[in-house]
Amino acid sequence: MDVADELIELHEEHVPGLLRLCRQAGWPDYGKQELTLLVRQGRFYGYQNVSGNIISCIGLFLFGGLASIGLVIVDKDYKRLGLGRRMVHTCISQTTENTSIRLCATKEGLPLYEKAGFHMAGSVRKYSCHSFHQIAKQEGLDAKLSLFKEQDFQELAAADLEAFGGDRSNLLQQLISTSEECVIVRNNEGHLIGYGLSIRTPANLKFGPIIASSSDGAAQIINRLAAGKQGPMRIDIPAEHTSFHDKLSEMGFHADEEPPLMFYQKKMLPGQNGHLYALISQALG
Repeated sequence: MDVADELIELHEEHVPGLLRLCRQAGWPDYGKQELTLLVRQGRFYGYQNVSGNIISCIGLFLFGGLASIGLVIVDKDYKRLGLGRRMVHTCISQTTENTSIRLCATKEGLPLYEKAGFHMAGSVRKYSCHSFHQIAKQEGLDAKLSLFKEQDFQELAAADLEAFGGDRSNLLQQLISTSEECVIVRNNEGHLIGYGLSIRTPANLKFGPIIASSSDGAAQIINRLAAGKQGPMRIDIPAEHTSFHDKLSEMGFHADEEPPLMFYQKKMLPGQNGHLYALISQALG
């Protein structure tokens, strides 16, 4: 096959090629704006054919001691040439031995990741909604929701770090600036105990990240972000939050798929407090 030998680093000028690969893979939530943000935030690599067209890609996102690998795509005409394996090993080589590396695996990519040294550590459940139903506010919920203000950011970033386990404050600043809405949650003492974002993609109104102290609190954030909105919606949540699954079903969401969450080797995972109720995306965590 006419594949250039050298794996190259991809930048903003390669976004049209990345967009073509995402469309071929059937990932409609990635448009030009989304991919431009990801390229700026992460390290992207890929192969070209001899004509200079991008025929594979992978993204590595570094959040202190935690890294995420995502957007792993190989053009359908260039599969089974070892491109995916080489890209994954390149990303692993860009991290330190103390870095925990996570990814969400497609069914097709699962054997590749297992051979590379990744192991199952849970799963992520994708939910879709085409007709949202608000649910009643839980009585006794010690929380007040309000719109995000710039002075809230340091508290928001600190809450995110404790829930996610890695510092993604730079990414969050970019996401908040492009979000449709960002709400914060404070308890009766005025402490920030959660937040949530809604982001408009080419295919959906996406919710995430959602940080909350309970499934009831997470549900109220979704209630607020989805109120009065029309059209398809999506949310990706850690599968262990079983009580949150029931609340999403009440709101009109239905589960579409549940890809495995994998971590590289047996490295110590960063501390997480269990308050991460929705991911930014499967690629970013």
